[in-house]
Amino acid sequence: MKKIALFHTSAATLGMMQTLLADHMPQAEVMHIVEDSMIKQVMKHGGVSADISARIAGYIANAQLAGCEIFMTACSSIGGAVEQCQFMTSMQLTRIDTAMVEEAIALGGRIAVLATVATTLEPTLDFVRRKAAAAGKELEIIPKLMPEAFTALLAGDNAAHDRIVAAGLRDALANSDVVMLAQASMARVLQTLSTPPAIPVLTSPERGVLWLKQLAQA
Repeated sequence: MKKIALFHTSAATLGMMQTLLADHMPQAEVMHIVEDSMIKQVMKHGGVSADISARIAGYIANAQLAGCEIFMTACSSIGGAVEQCQFMTSMQLTRIDTAMVEEAIALGGRIAVLATVATTLEPTLDFVRRKAAAAGKELEIIPKLMPEAFTALLAGDNAAHDRIVAAGLRDALANSDVVMLAQASMARVLQTLSTPPAIPVLTSPERGVLWLKQLAQA
């Protein structure tokens, strides 16, 4: 099995991903890289700046020196910047939301994309559009941004975050055919619903790990 580097821009995703990897890939050798200042700087700049891109390239180079063959980002905000570094490495560069986006496109119809951070929503929408164009699919994409939920999360109020996201999710369920939760931190909100969703609600963490397992075993 190939050695994996998993890049986190927040410590919030570390524990969840470690649990999923232990469940689905217990034999995998994984190097976790946590750079928890990066997402704040991405938000401050309104996206990935040249300096941040250079730092991402540095982490990719270090992962290759450590013997990794796959580099996955657990942060959708920097997914495009990671993809753009493929020219500089023999490692396979990928992003945790790839499997989720490909599944949403295959399902088709009206796809609602929910996020709590603009710097995640816009790159995710761009990724969906690029993947849909490559697949020759025409989709209706319905974006929904809930910045107040992220404000609550930063303040440590997880309950308020979950209430806001759950309300947005209920609206999306009534007006779309497929819902994508763009951030790994949103996935737990599904556990708060009183009844199972009537349409597919896609999240990136578990789908991403299952896809990563296929890559690592190839």
